[in-house]
Amino acid sequence: MHPTGHFHRPGERGDSGARSDLVIGRIRIVAGDLPQLAAEMVERAVARQGDMALVGTATSLRELVALARRVRPDVVVVGLHDHELPRDYLELLFDQPRTRVLGIAAHDGRAYLYELRPEQVELGEVSPDDVVESIRQAASRAARL
Repeated sequence: MHPTGHFHRPGERGDSGARSDLVIGRIRIVAGDLPQLAAEMVERAVARQGDMALVGTATSLRELVALARRVRPDVVVVGLHDHELPRDYLELLFDQPRTRVLGIAAHDGRAYLYELRPEQVELGEVSPDDVVESIRQAASRAARL
């Protein structure tokens, strides 16, 4: 696990933060800046899905934005400290208009979907199954652009 305990260290699961394995036809996900329980939930939920691949993880907002810019995921899953998306993520949406940001608010366990419009869509309380479905919804919205 990373020192924060949120994600596995590079090499523990055969990854290096940004994964290079082929994920053609799969929903590419980057996750990070999440509280430990949310990070573990996202990682386990995505790992069980055949149509999704966690292509990178980060432990800070700055690292996450840089990683997302490098690997160009379909969906970025982040922790929200309130219900507002930090400015760095708004810049990411402008840089990569097809990328969606799924924010999970740690204090109330609710999820929000952000896209370039910018639009915030409250998704309600989240469980592992809800996270997986929210990622699918976000990716399908990206495909319609």
